[in-house]
Amino acid sequence: MDTTTIEIDFEVYKLIEAERRSFSETPLSALRRLLKLPERQPQSEYAQPIQSSGKVWSDDGVVVPHGSRARMEYGRGSQRYEGQFLDGMLVVNGSKFSSLSEAASALAKTKDGRSTSLNGWNYWEVQFPESDRWEPMEHLRRRAKGKSIF
Repeated sequence: MDTTTIEIDFEVYKLIEAERRSFSETPLSALRRLLKLPERQPQSEYAQPIQSSGKVWSDDGVVVPHGSRARMEYGRGSQRYEGQFLDGMLVVNGSKFSSLSEAASALAKTKDGRSTSLNGWNYWEVQFPESDRWEPMEHLRRRAKGKSIF
């Protein structure tokens, strides 16, 4: 999908946010509905089926199967990233990362455009193959360590 960044004022932002049907719905989907445009079908490289064989990604007791999807939001949803766990790496926009924090820190930018240091466990979510549910990576880590997620 081609993307272009545009500035909007706070009133337009509030209107888009009020139109969102859930936290998982993107602002773009809500805006398209407001503009009476047809819903977009996913055309990302991650929507394609992939081979189920490949190395798992693992860290801190968490094991993520090859082919699982990943997503991250930063800056209250102003920056969104999608990727996939492939052969033991998190792949986002063609770049390979061995850790969640490495990926989050490399991708996210502050308001003034600078890189920042982030704990990726707090930002990334995963969707396992054959599932429609997104799971925060920090919840998986807490479960792996036998801690409560609440």
